[in-house]
Amino acid sequence: MSLKMDGQKYWIYHFIEGISILSILAVLLVQLVNVNPFAAGWDQVDYSLALERYDLSRMQPHFPGYPYFILGGKLISLLTGNTPAALTLFNIILYGSSVIPVFLLAARHLPRHYAWLLAAIVYTSAYPLAMVNTPMSEGAALGVFWWYFLSLVFASEKEKPAYILLPMFLFSILLGVRLSYLPLGIGLLVLLMIKLKWKQVSIKSASMIVFIGILFQLVWVAAVAVTEGGLAPFLKLAFGFTGGHFQDWGGTAALDEASFFGRIKQYTAGNIIWWGVAGRSLALFCCYAVALLLLLIPGKKEWKKGVSSDIVWIGVFMAGAYFLWALEAQNIEKPRHIIPVALLVIFLVIGFMLKKAKTLPALIVASCLLIIQSGLASADIREQAREIPAIYQAAYFLEKQETPLVVYTWEETRVMEYLEMPYSHKRVYTYDVFLHDSSYYQNHSIYLTDSVVEGFVSQGADLEGKIEKAAQFRSNSLFDPVYNEIVLYRWKDSGKEQQNERNHQE
Repeated sequence: MSLKMDGQKYWIYHFIEGISILSILAVLLVQLVNVNPFAAGWDQVDYSLALERYDLSRMQPHFPGYPYFILGGKLISLLTGNTPAALTLFNIILYGSSVIPVFLLAARHLPRHYAWLLAAIVYTSAYPLAMVNTPMSEGAALGVFWWYFLSLVFASEKEKPAYILLPMFLFSILLGVRLSYLPLGIGLLVLLMIKLKWKQVSIKSASMIVFIGILFQLVWVAAVAVTEGGLAPFLKLAFGFTGGHFQDWGGTAALDEASFFGRIKQYTAGNIIWWGVAGRSLALFCCYAVALLLLLIPGKKEWKKGVSSDIVWIGVFMAGAYFLWALEAQNIEKPRHIIPVALLVIFLVIGFMLKKAKTLPALIVASCLLIIQSGLASADIREQAREIPAIYQAAYFLEKQETPLVVYTWEETRVMEYLEMPYSHKRVYTYDVFLHDSSYYQNHSIYLTDSVVEGFVSQGADLEGKIEKAAQFRSNSLFDPVYNEIVLYRWKDSGKEQQNERNHQE
């Protein structure tokens, strides 16, 4: 059942284009009307506090500073005030602009109506949109990424070496928004190899271009170093942060108890496919599965004459490089780290399906995918802006309890500090430290979060009969897979053990 461009069916293509554009505008409107007002995690608080005072030494934000992201949020804050919503709105605007480069990339291999359809499917991806709607740098970085991807393909199509400076410049903007997107720089390497292969650039010219690219990066690095008092303090912060990320609390492969193949399974089947591509929706998973099936069915290839395959190779290499980086150096508990790979998978799979299978079944699958995905993404965005995060619920619950009280937490204390809670809250790592410190609060009600309790138990502490469950709070794990459920425990111990520990220390 082939769809041919004849007079009787020409309206179908206009309909596809219209539905695609309307879906993009509708989802964008939902985003703008439902801007997430919460800073419900350690990193989100870091970014939000940076709007009030930019200071890396106080983790406002944490290293490396994300200067272009904070600058964009600061500009938006002139209208909204220094709130998480300013950063989220900046994400929405920059990510919204990515529709243009995605469409232009798709239009290199697809007719106009299919290019709009692919752009709409990529833009309305449910889980990436949920992350865009948070005060984190992912949303802005994804927007810059698609412009960077387009600039790579554009430069590959031009013979003059000077065009390579455009992706070099955009790559510096990308890293100034989110440094963890560094592996995507392999796209520049692929581009240079293509140019060298076709003798469109000499070794000398390539070296000069790389040097200029480094200067682009030094612009934002130097600016951040100046704010910290110079290069030496900046490097000290850098080594301290990277040491903690890869050794103490980053959740990287170096610390992960799961096997290497276990991480691969979690990252591919769990984080990339189920979270990133399908948005944890069975309906979307089935749509993408059928799309992949249509792609794999043997059929006639219909590539446009004169269009190179650079777009495919650049996309594949960037996806592969970032996949390896996320596998080894990112926290497996946070699926948001794999969003670039998920979007590239969607772009390539759906793009190839539409190019290869220009049939009614392919059109139906893509249209159903867009409609379902747009609806789910819109519902998620509305819920995200209205549902109070679990960590906020816990903070407000404690505020209503009898004082004086003290609560021992893990990362939750950062949010409580941001919310300016009136009670004492402390971050604690070990059971011995807790026993010593809590001995000073014998006249206080003492609370512990479940993350602290689990940490004590893992250290061999016997808490049987010493704690009782006080309250439990939940929120949607799609928005925060780590702290979507918080349990508060009340410390029941008589205080003798704390006092004995204190006397022993003294």
